[in-house]
Amino acid sequence: MVHVAMQVQKLDRGGAPLITLRIAGGMAELGHRVDIVILEPVFNFNDEIPSNARLVALCGRQAAVASGDTPEGTILRGDSAPLTLLARLAAVVRSNRLRLLMLRPKVAAYVLRLVPYIERERPDIIFANLPPMEYSALLAARSLSRPPPPIVPVVHSVFGQNSRQSRRRRLLFPKVAHVVAVSHGVAENICATSGIAKARVTTIQNPAYSPHVARLAKLQPDHHWFRDAGPPIVLGVGRLVPDKDFHTLLEAFHFVRTQHACRLLILGEGRMRRALEKRVRALDLSDHVSIPGWEDNPYAFMARASLFVLSSRREGFPTVLVEALACGCPAVSTDCPSGPSEILEAQDLLAPVGDPKALAWVMLRAFKKPANSTALRAKAARFSVERAAQKYDKLISGIVSV
Repeated sequence: MVHVAMQVQKLDRGGAPLITLRIAGGMAELGHRVDIVILEPVFNFNDEIPSNARLVALCGRQAAVASGDTPEGTILRGDSAPLTLLARLAAVVRSNRLRLLMLRPKVAAYVLRLVPYIERERPDIIFANLPPMEYSALLAARSLSRPPPPIVPVVHSVFGQNSRQSRRRRLLFPKVAHVVAVSHGVAENICATSGIAKARVTTIQNPAYSPHVARLAKLQPDHHWFRDAGPPIVLGVGRLVPDKDFHTLLEAFHFVRTQHACRLLILGEGRMRRALEKRVRALDLSDHVSIPGWEDNPYAFMARASLFVLSSRREGFPTVLVEALACGCPAVSTDCPSGPSEILEAQDLLAPVGDPKALAWVMLRAFKKPANSTALRAKAARFSVERAAQKYDKLISGIVSV
């Protein structure tokens, strides 16, 4: 049995926290002792928190209680390392050429909380999800007075060669034990932008197929469109941010409606809401487009929609696309880097990024095909929790000696 720490900043409404919970549960099923370590008192996906793993919140009891939704059984750790550690931490940054650009106040605060956890619990390996956790886990491990556990960043996104994240990773990744990429496209991006050898990167695609999805899909969606006999419903799900490019979906839908009667439902919240609503009005689609906000159970919507559309400019591994297939919903996507082509495996289901007319024609072709829910669910089943957990287990056995 290996003591595994799965580190993520917070359990917010993002794909990485949800995937972290699923992987943690899968590894615990294989007999590992698993801690889900978070640094901020944000708790979503409470129904997905595995009972066979510990949830450890390094944010203090007062902060967790103030959040008002701390899951039962959460282990609260509020102690920080002595401030004298900052001097040692600065020395580590300088001596390892990690530079003070990584030592932002929030990262430094995370390090001060992580050091006591690592020293007390002594995990055998730490998987760090998303950039702030990559930096803090490595700096915390290198600030210990004893040999540190192996640090394995789990990379969920692609970045440009000159981006801040890529520049930091060129300093960071040579010092970690290994790197996990959530798709083949992300793995290629890591090697291209960080200079790390391919042999030190393992692709483990996200476990987006979960029995929990199937259970929730059976529930009735809370939207009046599913209770009338109106036209088919096209579904989009995601944060209302530029990278999700719902503007392209709106333009494509506007064209599709000239050929095929349908309605568009977008589940999500974010800073682009006003701009999207303004464009809906400009296109005279107010009676045909609904943006009700974030929905805790999008699977009930997926199970009853006629078509799911992903319009993103970039992804790491679009979990939501697999979840739509798992619900038996036909899906199309932009051919963005990276992930959709690995999931759909069909060029006629993909459109160029940012091309509304091309996406519209892909949507129209999909409408003409009879839906085969059994085949769609079988395609999604390739990305199961069990399969991902086994790959993590194999990776751990090659890194940790117990």
